[in-house]
Amino acid sequence: MKLQIISLLVISMLFLDGGCKKKEENKFGNKTGELTAKADPVKVEGRVIEFGNFPLELVSNGKLEASVKASLTFRKNGRISKIHFQNGDWVNQGQLIAELENDLEKIELEGANIRLEKARLERLSQIIGHNSTARGPEDISADLLGRLNISSGYKEADLSLQQATIQYEYTRLVAPVSGRVASLDSKSQNFPPTDKPFCFLINDKEFEVVFPVMEGELGRLHTGQEITAEPYALDSTFCIGRIIEINPLIDDHGLVRVKARIPNASGKLVEGMNAKVFIRFNQPDCMIVPKQCLVLRNNRQVVFSLKDGRSYWNYVETGYENSTSYSIKVLEGVLQLGDTIITRGNLNLAHDAEIDFKYVEK
Repeated sequence: MKLQIISLLVISMLFLDGGCKKKEENKFGNKTGELTAKADPVKVEGRVIEFGNFPLELVSNGKLEASVKASLTFRKNGRISKIHFQNGDWVNQGQLIAELENDLEKIELEGANIRLEKARLERLSQIIGHNSTARGPEDISADLLGRLNISSGYKEADLSLQQATIQYEYTRLVAPVSGRVASLDSKSQNFPPTDKPFCFLINDKEFEVVFPVMEGELGRLHTGQEITAEPYALDSTFCIGRIIEINPLIDDHGLVRVKARIPNASGKLVEGMNAKVFIRFNQPDCMIVPKQCLVLRNNRQVVFSLKDGRSYWNYVETGYENSTSYSIKVLEGVLQLGDTIITRGNLNLAHDAEIDFKYVEK
């Protein structure tokens, strides 16, 4: 009896073990290496490869200078009487900016005018004495008029008046050009500085950007050529200008000084600003790709192209370069003119991978 019970238990355990193994085989598959999951296509973006003129860029660093800048200084010593403008004010040509105490100069000027008038009357009296019908200097000969100007004291009085006028004007600081007042540090009832200008006048409606270029680039530059200036202090501000001057002298560092003129349409440019300068040239018949297209595979430059919904890598060699693009030459691969290249999503992309492609405009 006991022997029969033991036999039944052994048979039951064998059936249970077989059932478990079958379920386990059904769960993980019974064929080694069989895959049941499929990888999703890689999402990428791209566009048709470009062919044509490659825009080369010459990049330099420059400094802004006002196209018109005047340094103003009093031409005699004295205490400042009045200052009519302050820094940042716009002054028109001929306007009085400041003046020194000039009471003495005014008196001397008035006295010189009186002496000239007395000499004029004396000259007229001498003219009538020589010719009773004469009514003025125009009625006698030039030779006689010259002698009478000296004998009457008219010429000496006229020179004294000119001298008094000059001395009076030396006390007045008048704008020689139109511009904006800058670096005015003096105050009324003080003496103006003797070691620096009283102030500057800067016409900030137009600026010149001065920048160096290597002597090897000199052959590509010419006056009238377009440039783009980007001030470092002003984000996303670009100023288009043209070269107006190329210094025909190479310095000890192999650099040539170039000057271009740019407008200050926004009114944000300031004298002395630093700017990045771009000069662009066109190189014809180039295959052009954006910089983000280029990746490294096995330490070689690769550009991915799209073919039949799959990625194909192409070994290339870069030629020209600017801030956004490369010109390339295909060394190995299927890339041709008119093909579509992958511009995004290519960093970890493999060759012959299924992709989910999205076309983007240039």
